[in-house]
Amino acid sequence: MANRNGWTSLSEEAMDSQNREYQERLSNKAAYLKSLAFDIENEAKDHHRLLDDVGGDFDSSTGLLGSTLGRVQKLLGQGRTNRQIMCYTILVVIFTFLLLYYIIYRSTS
Repeated sequence: MANRNGWTSLSEEAMDSQNREYQERLSNKAAYLKSLAFDIENEAKDHHRLLDDVGGDFDSSTGLLGSTLGRVQKLLGQGRTNRQIMCYTILVVIFTFLLLYYIIYRSTS
């Protein structure tokens, strides 16, 4: 064991071994963080694509609802006869839902 600048060769080997171990741990952690970053990037791209699709769906449904509302307003604005037909249609729809609710309620009890 030669003494070189106050260090023995045994302590230098121990320090080198410990440094290699720390380097290996750091390398493993860096690889894990890199894979985690890639996973986050892929997830963000998937969510971005999903949100774009949802935005397109909302745009198309907005157009559909807008045109339907325009037709209903046009129907209501055309006179008394159309208002009566609309009222009867609404009453039939409400009655149908109540009837279906009653039938389902009776069948489950």
